Amino acid sequence: MAGRRSQILLARGLGVALGALLGVGLPLGCGSQQASDVTRTLVREAGSIEASPDPDPGDADAEAGVPDTGLDADPVDAGLARVLLGITPVPPNADAASPSDQTLAELSVLAVGARARALVVRFDDLVDTTGAPSDSVFADIAQTAARYRARGFFVLFAIAVVDRAKDARPVSLRASWSSPELTSSLEALIDRAYDTFGTELAYLSLGTDVDRFLAQASDDDRAASAAFIGGALSYAKAHPKRQPSTQLGVTFSASGLLGDRLPETAMLLQQSDAAIVTSDSLQASFEVTPAASAAARLGDLADAIPEQQPVVLQELSYPSSTVVGSSAAEQLKFYEAAFNVLATRRERFPFVNLYALGDSDEAECERQAAVFGAAANPLLIAARCSLGLKDGQGADKPAFSEVASALSAFGRP
Repeated sequence: MAGRRSQILLARGLGVALGALLGVGLPLGCGSQQASDVTRTLVREAGSIEASPDPDPGDADAEAGVPDTGLDADPVDAGLARVLLGITPVPPNADAASPSDQTLAELSVLAVGARARALVVRFDDLVDTTGAPSDSVFADIAQTAARYRARGFFVLFAIAVVDRAKDARPVSLRASWSSPELTSSLEALIDRAYDTFGTELAYLSLGTDVDRFLAQASDDDRAASAAFIGGALSYAKAHPKRQPSTQLGVTFSASGLLGDRLPETAMLLQQSDAAIVTSDSLQASFEVTPAASAAARLGDLADAIPEQQPVVLQELSYPSSTVVGSSAAEQLKFYEAAFNVLATRRERFPFVNLYALGDSDEAECERQAAVFGAAANPLLIAARCSLGLKDGQGADKPAFSEVASALSAFGRP
């Protein structure tokens, strides 16, 4: 299913005003930034497009890039590993959100201390009709990359070759996983990604929840798709423009790594520098896992992954919907317990992206359910529509203050 693509036009004066309101500096700038009255950014995470404000270069952290030894170097208190926390800034009811709502969501996330984020874009959303990298899409991504680089913040960029259970290749290139045209298209995207990002690119991932796609594929497709992704991973790892600090991997679901692994999952994990994972705290039935048990799975993940591979959470979330057996109070319990686990295993979790700031609208949740291979499933839709730290009206859920405290505690131990 082709992804939704939109551009958010942000009035510069509005951004400055909201930045002042939240205590987040935005540059007055000069040159090309001054000539532009708006900032346009395409950032996709599970179907949502959000805007990023321009940073104040004067607020950039001393750490301009990720050191070769990993993301946990130079914390304030020696001996404690820093955990980079981010929040996907989905505003409540994103489809109906105004540009000011989009801006406020991004500024709110930065204001409470987010230092990282995951940017996930489907393969077919990154290319034009010829299969070449889309100049307009990468121009938007380049603006976001520059802002994070200027602040000393970090990015996980995922090229979703598959989007959970769905094939995300361009339709015109789906005839064969081994076609030279498909290989050339993905390699061109990897080339452009390295040209676009600099030291802020902490992780480059290929695919989202690849194990979900592999599990439902035919034997031939499973082997061919895994070989294709593995080949692209090798290409990206050996790339001459790869930053020494950039780690490569494939994104898996937590259940795909904690259960019986398919041979193809094991092969791709072995090829990865880091174990990149999504964890939505749902059971196979799409009912929620109790908060304490869901948080304990983080420790299980740390134990299940080889010690030399960091565990990178591309998406960590917990629903608050009573439809799936949860509540706002249970969501708070999950984050309290999850941060306790991270505090004891912080050297294993250098990067954690929480999903999301606000609850998504029902249309977006239905789209997300479809890419899980569970179109119209009421439990999954209810869960995906309640993952936010703010409700549909923009009011803070109880978990929001806990997350805000964690952003400070883990960013500067």
